[in-house]
Amino acid sequence: MSNKIQLTKSLTESLETKLMNGLTLTSICQAKDMPSLSTVYNWIKTDKEFSNKISQARKIGCQYYLDKMIDELETVSSKDVNLVREKLHHYRWLASKLLPSLYGDKQEIIQDTKIQISWEQPTKTVEGQVVSAD
Repeated sequence: MSNKIQLTKSLTESLETKLMNGLTLTSICQAKDMPSLSTVYNWIKTDKEFSNKISQARKIGCQYYLDKMIDELETVSSKDVNLVREKLHHYRWLASKLLPSLYGDKQEIIQDTKIQISWEQPTKTVEGQVVSAD
């Protein structure tokens, strides 16, 4: 059944919205009205525009997990600290990979150094005239 689902603008927008709201692609594709995960992966592989939209939606959805991380930190009980710590570690890793420009660990140092080397043939003067040292 899922192989018969066609990639449409409406379906693309639905997938994007759900991903932006923090749902995983795996859970989205388990719904009866959605294509299978393998079908979506095939579309990602063969349709560059669709692939870009899904990638962007996942990046935006990553913000959901960062918000969730803050909520969990605010409400964690002492008995759940280790579990929450593991979740937070994963959320942080996910953010660093999906949004490296905002949350990546890589520090880039750009050094703008320009070295210019030049030389001139020495000149000598003979009776007030400048001549080459050749």
